[in-house]
Amino acid sequence: MEETFVAPNGDSDSNFGLALAALTQSLQKLQTRYDEVQSQRAKQQQIQEYRADVETRLQGEAQAELEQELARIRSELEALSLELESELLTDRQLQKMFWDGLRRGLMGDVFWQIIRFGGLGLVLGWALKSWVG
Repeated sequence: MEETFVAPNGDSDSNFGLALAALTQSLQKLQTRYDEVQSQRAKQQQIQEYRADVETRLQGEAQAELEQELARIRSELEALSLELESELLTDRQLQKMFWDGLRRGLMGDVFWQIIRFGGLGLVLGWALKSWVG
């Protein structure tokens, strides 16, 4: 026998199913990004080891080819470092999460509380000023 969850506002569990599907999709995207970060870290480690090897060979003999290879490795490491700075979330994903939060009303409640209590503070301040002064 399957029980159906009925929320206090009368919605059936279809909203819960949709939310669960969205959460699952977000977790899959996060897992994919995490895997990308892990592979980039491994690649960065591998390149750093290769760079150390090239630097030791360069100390033994000064060759223009090794110097060029070392410059290429340094630029590739810089590019990987920039990619890894974002770690798990890209700017686009953060913006999407922010705007989704606004649409869902997370900031809406905060906004109206600021308006309500900020306005109340202004009114009380004016009342106190007129009463004292």
